[in-house]
Amino acid sequence: KDSSGITALRVLRLFRVLRILKVIRHSKQLILILQVLKQSCRELLLLVVMWAMGVVTFGSIMYYIEEDQPDSEFNSILKACWWAVVTMSTVGYGDLYPTSVPGKLVGSVVVFLSMVFMALPMTIIVSKFSRAYEEMKEPNQMVSGGLEEQQGSQLSINGKPDVETGNDKLHPPGHNSTSL
Repeated sequence: KDSSGITALRVLRLFRVLRILKVIRHSKQLILILQVLKQSCRELLLLVVMWAMGVVTFGSIMYYIEEDQPDSEFNSILKACWWAVVTMSTVGYGDLYPTSVPGKLVGSVVVFLSMVFMALPMTIIVSKFSRAYEEMKEPNQMVSGGLEEQQGSQLSINGKPDVETGNDKLHPPGHNSTSL
């Protein structure tokens, strides 16, 4: 009867849940994750392309291997691609599974290669995250460690090392500090 009004209210209530996204603005770690994901767009695109190629390739292979089996449920390439999606994501619902020996061998290869497909781009993303995390921590270290560095390097007005302290950090080894 008045289901459109109730549906509209439910949708509006759903938007209240999205308010949790405002928390991101107040968390440095969540902002860091978003920045790393933004910087890793190429790697994520590579992951999606490699994964899609694997789904289509292994789904097609599995369909042609299993299509003539009597107990097989692989009756279309789309169903076989669904099997590949579930298998490559390591979810493994169990709704589709190979029944022949060659199909089981291909399934084993798919599971192994899917881990490789996921791991290669992920290592790049993790290294970017690690680097960004260290850069985020550096300003905190500079505030605490910066004062000691300034006190340790006492220079005279002309930029040469202070004679009283003997501090010669400004000039590299073998540099003649007496000449102008």
